[in-house]
Amino acid sequence: MSKPLRTNGQISFGTRCALLSLFAVLFLASAMFTVKGLAAAGFTGTPGTFTVKECAQHRDTGSRHSTTSSPAYDCTGHFRSEDGKSVNNDASMSGLDTRYSAGIRLPSQKDTGKSAFGFLIPDYALTSRGEITKNFMCAFGFLLFAPFLLYSWLTGAAETGGTVRQARERWRATAGTRTRTIVLTTGGVILFGVLVVSPVLGFVLAP
Repeated sequence: MSKPLRTNGQISFGTRCALLSLFAVLFLASAMFTVKGLAAAGFTGTPGTFTVKECAQHRDTGSRHSTTSSPAYDCTGHFRSEDGKSVNNDASMSGLDTRYSAGIRLPSQKDTGKSAFGFLIPDYALTSRGEITKNFMCAFGFLLFAPFLLYSWLTGAAETGGTVRQARERWRATAGTRTRTIVLTTGGVILFGVLVVSPVLGFVLAP
C-alpha cells in the first residue's frame, strides 16, 4: 500500500535549509545577470569604446564539438574610456552573439570592480539593446525554477518525493487552494518578465 500524500507543506529542517539554499542560488544568478544588464545599459562601469582586433568562435572546454546553432564569439581588442583615463590594448570580451570584423568600434563598459558581483562579471561588456534584453531575460529565466521550489515547499513534495503518478495526484490535490494560486501566479509573473519586461527594458534602457 502506498503512503498517503503529504500536501500540507510539513517538511523537516534539513529540507528547508536545502530549499533555501537553492532559492539563494537562483536569486544570486538572477542578480548577477541583472547587474550585467545594467552594465550593458551604461548604468554601471566606465563607458568607452572597444575596437575589435580579432574574433574567434568560443570554444567549450567541456566538449570537443559544439552543437549549438547560434555560436558565441570571443573578441580581443583595444579599449579606451570616454574620458581617456583608461586604456587597455589587451582587452577582451567573451560570449558575443556576432563575429565582428577587425577595426569595428563597439560601445562598451569596463567593470570598475566595485560591484558585489564583480567576481562574476566580465571586465568588459558590450553596450547594446540586444545585450540588455538577453541579460534581463536570463535574470528572469533563472527565477522560473522558483515556482517549482515554492511548490515543493508548500506541498511537502521535497520531503516525500514519489513517483510521477504521485506527483500528478499531489498537484490535483492543490486544486482550489492557495498553494496552486501562489505557484501559478509566481510562475506567470516571472514568465511575463521573460517575454515582455525584458524586451521592453532593452528598448527603454538602450543607450
